[in-house]
Amino acid sequence: MSASPIIDIRNLRTHFHTEKGRVTAVDDVSFHVGRNEVLGVVGESGCGKSVTSEAIMQLLNPEITDFEGEILFDGENLLALDEARLARIRGNDISMIFQDTTSSLNPLYTVGDQIIEALQAHGRQSRQEAARTALEMVKATGIPSPEKRLSEYPHELSGGMRQRIMIAMALVCRPRLLIADEPTTALDVTTQAQILDLIMQMKAELDMAVVFITHDIGVVAEICDRVAVMYLGQVIEDSTVESLFDAPLHPYTRGLMQAMPTIESDPAEDLYTIRGRVPSLFDVPTGCRFAERCPYATGKCRAEAPTLEAATDGHKVRCWHWKAIAAGEMTESEAELQAG
Repeated sequence: MSASPIIDIRNLRTHFHTEKGRVTAVDDVSFHVGRNEVLGVVGESGCGKSVTSEAIMQLLNPEITDFEGEILFDGENLLALDEARLARIRGNDISMIFQDTTSSLNPLYTVGDQIIEALQAHGRQSRQEAARTALEMVKATGIPSPEKRLSEYPHELSGGMRQRIMIAMALVCRPRLLIADEPTTALDVTTQAQILDLIMQMKAELDMAVVFITHDIGVVAEICDRVAVMYLGQVIEDSTVESLFDAPLHPYTRGLMQAMPTIESDPAEDLYTIRGRVPSLFDVPTGCRFAERCPYATGKCRAEAPTLEAATDGHKVRCWHWKAIAAGEMTESEAELQAG
């Protein structure tokens, strides 16, 4: 880790006030991102990945959202800033690529006008200068016929082209931190690979840090330096990518690894699946949040909530039995006996 990370999230809690009552979507989340580092945030839908990213960007509706904890960007707590200061940081120092390009791009304006607006919103350049910069950035994304594309509307572009436009818009102000929220989910495999290559290329050119949010742990292995695994609003494992793939410690992470198809996988056999379903945020279990789906869960797991503890240098895990599981001293059948 860098002595002073570009972003340092400390004990973040995000509460929403809904018609059903108050719900905590992100609960005591802590992680950091070093300068020029790629952090993968991985987990199933609804685990709190996107809410965490939107909290960093301060995009959540303040009328129904409460925060606890700190989000330190270069030492400055984003949760304590007024809207004017946030507006100078958002899109300028911190940018975000969203998953849904259809709702993120305005259908009434050409993509060129939208990139130019992103530049001018921060008072960087005249319109003529901004138009030249926009063209240079779009060219950098590898879009064919970039001059033509700038004059087109979002609906005239393919999904892959729209995603490249979103990347150009996010990077045109040369941010120090990029948040990519599942930017390849709706794309075909070939286009996914191209978009990942583009993000990593631009990261190297701009010397920026990246928070890459995904449900695909294979993507994490390909591009990330470190990874935070989330489950039901909490970080349950935090590690370097090498350590995580060499020795995953949490049963949930181990399940994600087992569910990944490999070249050796027998197509005639069903892939491994994690049993059960993610509980509702309105009915969070008392103990470990993964206990009802965990093959190693015991009575203690269902009664007491584990904390995120240091397992080895740079590797943290939230599990009561990680030592016994890692050492092979606890099997699934033994866990069932203890649970009984």
